[in-house]
Amino acid sequence: MAIFGTLSTLERQADGSKFAPVFDFLKTTNLAEIFATLAEGEKKRIAIEGDRVFAIFQEYATKPASEAVAEGHRAYIDVQYIHEGEERIGYADLSEMEGTVEYAEESDIFFTKTRRLSLVSLSAGEGAIFTPDDLHAPCLAPDGGSGRVKKIVFKVKA
Repeated sequence: MAIFGTLSTLERQADGSKFAPVFDFLKTTNLAEIFATLAEGEKKRIAIEGDRVFAIFQEYATKPASEAVAEGHRAYIDVQYIHEGEERIGYADLSEMEGTVEYAEESDIFFTKTRRLSLVSLSAGEGAIFTPDDLHAPCLAPDGGSGRVKKIVFKVKA
């Protein structure tokens, strides 16, 4: 099951050894400095432990919940951390998936429909951990309408 909360909550509830590089990176890196190097719409990948753990920095405008599309991963666990802004993320257990999907192995992603999707709001300093047993629909606008978000998605080998 997915884990949601502040950085300290994620750290307490997650497998310490597997996620230690992520938490260390968040605590010791000048995140604002990295975000300052991004051009509009650009993503930046930073290797932390080669292909076992890496970070993807991104900035975007949130979209309406009506545009939510659930996604899943098989090879990596997502640790999504909001640096600035607020967004809602849809969540569903893999058992809620409807139909078959086409898995893109090279990018470790598939998109699917779900029978239901629970929405969780996350603000700056909060995040979520999604395992291959979880589906998620990120980048959704909070109740107050669309806004800009600066987020880091960490990929941790499952």
